[in-house]
Amino acid sequence: MKFRYEDHNLDGQGFVRTRVYDLPVLHEGEYWLNVTDIPCPVCSTGMIRWHEAGYVAGYRICESCGRHFLAKGDISSPRLLRVGKRSGR
Repeated sequence: MKFRYEDHNLDGQGFVRTRVYDLPVLHEGEYWLNVTDIPCPVCSTGMIRWHEAGYVAGYRICESCGRHFLAKGDISSPRLLRVGKRSGR
C-alpha cells in the first residue's frame, strides 16, 4: 500500500516526519471498523489489531510484523500513522 509523509507532533515532543497510510472506507458510518482487524498496510500478511491497553486511544499493532500505528482521520477518510522505530521481523 502506498504511503505519504506528513509532519505530526504525536507525543508532545515536537513534529516529526510520519508515514501516513490512507485506508479505504470498507464500512460506511463505522470509523473504528475501518482501522481495526484489517490487513497491515506494510507487510500485507498480518492484521492490524486493537492494542490500546497500556498505550493510547487509537493504538494499533500488526499481529505479524509487529509494526505500531495510531488510528487517525475521520469516518470518510480513515488513516493509520506509523509510530515507533520497529522495522519488523
